Amino acid sequence: MASVSSESGETLSLNIMPMLDVFSILILFLLMSFSTDPVSHDITAGLELPESISIRSLDENPLITITKKDIRVGDLIVTGLENGDVIESNRTQGAIAPLFKELEKLAEANRVRKDLPVDLEGPQKDALTVEMDQSLSFKLLKRVMLTAQQAEFVAFKLMVNKANDG
Repeated sequence: MASVSSESGETLSLNIMPMLDVFSILILFLLMSFSTDPVSHDITAGLELPESISIRSLDENPLITITKKDIRVGDLIVTGLENGDVIESNRTQGAIAPLFKELEKLAEANRVRKDLPVDLEGPQKDALTVEMDQSLSFKLLKRVMLTAQQAEFVAFKLMVNKANDG
């Protein structure tokens, strides 16, 4: 208990124990909600990622998965693939129309978050994580990246397997 006396001789006392309880609960909550574990993704079945020696961990960005059969945003299949390329009817000026529509929805959700302060250590609001089978061509990856850029996603993180150091 803290007390203060004034010039007139009156004593004002303040019990700070409840305030300390509130602060200790708040600190405990913040410590419990903070995670130091890196983000982990489950690799899609039937997908073989290239190997790399990477020192950076993944952020929690939206995920585009490119398998030998289809392209997905999260778990949603947006288009199929034939012979390692997008079906002709789904291409528009070099971009992939169904993928663009789905990424536009994500971009709209990001516009809502644009007012939030930018955390330089956290995930970027305009970034995507790309998971692609290593047997597919770079031309397909360029087509996906072009589509994403048209939907206002300008940064990409490519998911790879960690190579052995020896």
